[in-house]
Amino acid sequence: MTGATQQVLSVVLALGGALCYAVAAVTQQRCAARLTSGSAVDLRLVLRLARTRSWQLSMIALVAGYALHASALALGRLVVVEPVIPLGLLMALLLGARAEGRSLCWSEWTAAIAAVAGLAVFLVAAQPSGGQQTAQTGPLGIATAVAVTVAALCCVVTTRTTVSHRAIPLAVGGGIAAGVTDTLTKTVVPLAGAQQFALLGDVRLYLLAVVGLLALTMQQNAYRAGGLAASLPAFVVLEPLVGSALGLMIYHERVGADPLRITIEVLAVLAAVWGIARLARSVIAEFGRLAELAAPAPGAVG
Repeated sequence: MTGATQQVLSVVLALGGALCYAVAAVTQQRCAARLTSGSAVDLRLVLRLARTRSWQLSMIALVAGYALHASALALGRLVVVEPVIPLGLLMALLLGARAEGRSLCWSEWTAAIAAVAGLAVFLVAAQPSGGQQTAQTGPLGIATAVAVTVAALCCVVTTRTTVSHRAIPLAVGGGIAAGVTDTLTKTVVPLAGAQQFALLGDVRLYLLAVVGLLALTMQQNAYRAGGLAASLPAFVVLEPLVGSALGLMIYHERVGADPLRITIEVLAVLAAVWGIARLARSVIAEFGRLAELAAPAPGAVG
């Protein structure tokens, strides 16, 4: 299989993973929103959710998404696979809108096209090259420590934030942890094929387990604190940003660096970010409208 074919296949696998993640996100947000807790951050939330049937079924989609994403990372570069992740936001918002019984308007479809086209242009213009298949324990350990520290700080911020804004710091911490999870996955997957049971003695496997569980816990708490529109955008934007940056720093991957390519890459990323932000704002506005319709009229007797 040629290098170009591997990169194309990695993008296809990443798209499949994004769709599975979208299905899981919509279901898990609904499950988490039903649970109440006296604390801003519930560290046992995943264990509580694991008792619900819908959440158990959503884990099938989540595991399938992770398997597809891990396969994509094993074949392709982080700077190729990670930019596909925000498409999961579009898919999740589409599924969420369908569940709410509404359809996207013209401006939202324009934003969706901008997001998809921006990511596609970036991948074509960047022409990623180079990179290592695996990374050493040292830099991966540092990345894990940073993710854990940031997550702890986000939890502290959450305890001092109003209920309506708690989803944002939780999603930030979860998104960064997810980016580090992807970075570790890229190393652990090929090691699993080469070392098999010997991998149990490799600390990188346990770093992946720690940061992966951290990302899942932060994400579920963000879902409980707010809807998809409040929690998912920060998560799916930070995950590819962190993963791509670590791909450049730890795996020594490269992208086109001549002035014209850099200009096109920047414009493409800006278009994608605008599209993602526009979609998020639209859904937030729709949630606000639905909340106003559901609220009792002033002076109404309950």
